[in-house]
Amino acid sequence: MRLAGILGLGVLAAAGLAAPAGGPPPAVAQSTRQVRVLLEFQQQTQGGRQGVQGQGGVIVEQRKSGDPRVRGRGGLAVEDTTTRVTRSSGLFTVVQDGGAGSILVAQDVPTPQMAYYYDYATGKGYVAHGVAWQRVGTALSVRPVILPGNQIRVTLTPVISYFTAAGGGTIEVVEAATQLIVPNGGRMQFAGGTGSLHAVTRQVLGYRAEQSSQDTALTVTATIQ
Repeated sequence: MRLAGILGLGVLAAAGLAAPAGGPPPAVAQSTRQVRVLLEFQQQTQGGRQGVQGQGGVIVEQRKSGDPRVRGRGGLAVEDTTTRVTRSSGLFTVVQDGGAGSILVAQDVPTPQMAYYYDYATGKGYVAHGVAWQRVGTALSVRPVILPGNQIRVTLTPVISYFTAAGGGTIEVVEAATQLIVPNGGRMQFAGGTGSLHAVTRQVLGYRAEQSSQDTALTVTATIQ
């Protein structure tokens, strides 16, 4: 039993976990590196329009002899256009390795407030009305952890803020959390959406067709500072 205790103490000392005689145990060093997490929203829209439209008219000319001269005129108009639009915006935060930060997308909403004051000197009270601003919206809680191999594990958790007549608060939706492993400085898409439109208009002397598509992508980029 004594030999096992000596061997166990030797293993702890070799691992650097044993406390020196007469002193407290050594403090474990914490990482002080920072991670910059960039969240980008990119939207690409492509639209096309094709159409054929017939045109016609009648020209009436008055001759010197007094007899009118009637001439017909016609034509064909063709349209074929394509439009591409790209919109992008981004939000970033800098978080310590193993810490937590947030990327907030919110707005300030005015809420009426009422307070009652009582004056003991006069024995009367009065009601004061005012307006308070509550910040309501959605946010993403960001938790980066630096991994071996120059990689970063990023955990994104949606957070919803609310307010009621009794007060406000926040709700962290842990069930909807997303965990990604991103190379240092690399970009990764973790969500998105698509939409499309196709419309055909038929006219008396022609037709017109319109097509459009929209792609939205959410990407995250993690970089060690």
